Amino acid sequence: MICILCGSSRKNSNTSRVGKAISRLLQSTGYPAENIYMPDFSEYNIPFSNGGKLTQENLTGFQSDVYKAMSQSKIIFVLSPEYNWFPTAEIINLINQFGTRQFADCWQNKVFATVGISSGRGGRIPAIQLSSVLNKLIGFMNCHSIVSAKLFESQFTPAVLDENGNSLNNEEYDKGLQDFVSYTLNLSEKFN
Repeated sequence: MICILCGSSRKNSNTSRVGKAISRLLQSTGYPAENIYMPDFSEYNIPFSNGGKLTQENLTGFQSDVYKAMSQSKIIFVLSPEYNWFPTAEIINLINQFGTRQFADCWQNKVFATVGISSGRGGRIPAIQLSSVLNKLIGFMNCHSIVSAKLFESQFTPAVLDENGNSLNNEEYDKGLQDFVSYTLNLSEKFN
């Protein structure tokens, strides 16, 4: 199983375009669509810490989808748009709320790969920051997972992908995304 976390709660976001493109590439390599989980972040309702902690017994539909996707997957792609050089509050809050011992199976025996998304130039900083946070969490929880050294910056996203994640025929972008997905799959084969 593979999980794609598209960390923007906007409907039809650039982040979901990239998530759909990754899903399309995975399917082209033989992964069945039903084995690719992409929770719908437009239904995001994970509370901030001052709104209470998550418990496995009381998850909402969206929270349950995230938990199932993460806990059952061997590869987790973590995508975030770049907002003022940071990942989104949604993806950081998800990591904070699910980054506890009761959700340890979301972090154990996984390969994580990070993507930063921009409508112009950008994307590098959230991908790097997410890599760092994920490494720290995995180490702190004493889990055996890895964060891929190869990250992807999706620049000028609306000019290279349509709303369904289909390529608009930018060869350089397409090759970069394909290389990123292939690298992640190869890394997972070696790790698992």
